[in-house]
Amino acid sequence: MGLEHEHLAQAIRHIARAEEMVSEQRQLIERMARDGHDTRMAETLLRTMLTTLEQMREHRRMIDAAIAVGGPAAE
Repeated sequence: MGLEHEHLAQAIRHIARAEEMVSEQRQLIERMARDGHDTRMAETLLRTMLTTLEQMREHRRMIDAAIAVGGPAAE
């Protein structure tokens, strides 16, 4: 497996974990709101997490593009 493919596999794992964390944060915000707690800081963190997740997805797209340009030799 080429270096690009290793990076792609790692990016996929990181994105999957980040998506889990975003889901957990959303659930936390729902529980906090339901229990009458201030959710502003948790919502700010969620926005940061979503921005980071999008950057991770962009990085994955860049890896995909590098693999595509490399063609069969990149495999």
